[in-house]
Amino acid sequence: MLGSPLPVDVRHESDRGSVEVSYPGRHIIYYRLTGHIDAPLLASLVKPTLQCVALHGHIDEFLDCTGVTGYDSVVRVRLVEYLRAVRESASVTEHVLVEAKIVAMGAWLMKLAVGGIEIYHERAAFEAALRRALNAS
Repeated sequence: MLGSPLPVDVRHESDRGSVEVSYPGRHIIYYRLTGHIDAPLLASLVKPTLQCVALHGHIDEFLDCTGVTGYDSVVRVRLVEYLRAVRESASVTEHVLVEAKIVAMGAWLMKLAVGGIEIYHERAAFEAALRRALNAS
């Protein structure tokens, strides 16, 4: 990615999956999700955004979900609730790179529910969006 992998600032794990968090730019959070994303990992997807929104007011989130094999339905439901709530006072744009059909379907359902989500099926387009965000930050 962009010549070399982003450094991982924080890593969270559950018995079934993991979330790696990087902060490559002032208004940018990059998440690398792998395995099965379950309820214990929810806080690792919400807390960094809340902290950055409090500091900056606008966040671009990039979620690389190509390593995700599945997720608990409660994760999608809670993330929709969380995005609705945080967007009442801040701007959060999500860029989601998907591979597995079940993950792509979940991303589309979230997009229909809350909007503001760009879904990518090609890494090159996803990384181009990340480069644009980095150049703007």
